[in-house]
Amino acid sequence: MKNYISFLTLFLFVFSYAQKETYHIKNIKLNDEKSHYGVSYFKDGKVFFTSFLLDDKNKIRLTKEKIPVFSLFSGDMDAEGEISNVEPFKSSEIYEFNCSSASFSPDKKYIYITTNYVNKGDDYKKNNKIRNLRLERGEYVPGRGWVNFKTLPFCDDGYSYGHPAVSPDGAYLYFTANIPEARGPTDVFRVRILGGNEYSEIENIGREINSNRKDMFPFVSKDNILYFSSDRAGGYKGLDVYYCQILEDGTFSKPKLMPKPINSAEDDFGFMLLDDEKSGYFSSTRYGGQGEDDIYYFTKD
Repeated sequence: MKNYISFLTLFLFVFSYAQKETYHIKNIKLNDEKSHYGVSYFKDGKVFFTSFLLDDKNKIRLTKEKIPVFSLFSGDMDAEGEISNVEPFKSSEIYEFNCSSASFSPDKKYIYITTNYVNKGDDYKKNNKIRNLRLERGEYVPGRGWVNFKTLPFCDDGYSYGHPAVSPDGAYLYFTANIPEARGPTDVFRVRILGGNEYSEIENIGREINSNRKDMFPFVSKDNILYFSSDRAGGYKGLDVYYCQILEDGTFSKPKLMPKPINSAEDDFGFMLLDDEKSGYFSSTRYGGQGEDDIYYFTKD
C-alpha cells in the first residue's frame, strides 16, 4: 500500500507539471548595482533577503582584508512583489563577517541562518583568517527580537554549511554542505529536527539529487516539492533551478529542469514559492540585471 501511495504521488506530480505553465518574471525595484539575493518569507507580508552591509557613509562595508560583508535585511512585500521599508536584520555592530540565507520554523519561533561572523569581543587578531560557513538557530522573544543564537551541533569547523531550508511540516532542515559525504563540491543534505536544538545524523539525500557538481540552495514547497540549484550537465548554463517530488517514503523523484524564464544562461538560484503557490522569488545574475545578483519576482498561470 505504501508503494502504491508513493507511485500515485509521483504520477500526480508528473501529471500536474505536464500541464504547460507560463511564468512571468520581473526585476524588482529593490535591485541596484549591489548584490541582492535569497528571499525568504516570514509572515504578515514580511520577507528577508541578503545584500551587502553598508557603513555610516552608505558604502559597502569591508573586512580588514577589504572583502565585502553580506548581511540579512527585512522588508515589506506588496501585492506586486515589490519590497520596501527595508531594515537591517540586526545591528551591524554585531557582525564582523557575513550573515545570510534565512529560513523559519513553521510557527515562526525560530530562525536558521548562514554565518561566519565573530563577535566584536573576540580576539580578532588571533582569529584573523577565512572562516568556514556554519548554520545557527535563533529564537524570537517578544520585546527583544531575535536572540539566543547557537551554532547547530552537527556543524564541523573544518567544513562549510549554508542555505538552510525548513520543511513546511517542520520535520526536516535541508541545507548545503561540502563535508566528505558530498559527491561534488557541495551537496544537499538534511537532518531531522528533534527539538531543543537537537538533530538526527546528517543524511545525504542521494544520488538522484546530488551530482558530481555543485548542488545547493534547497527549498521545500507546501506541496512537498524540493527545489534546488545545480550546475550539472544538461542545464542551460551556470546554476539552474531543478525540482523533484518528495515521495511518501522519503525518497525523491528524478529532478527536472525548470523552464525559461526561471532559468537562463547565467546563474539562477534561491527559488522559493510564496504561500499561494503561484508566485515567488528567485535570484539570478542574468543579462539585463541591475547588479551582480538580482532578485526577481514571478507569477505563474
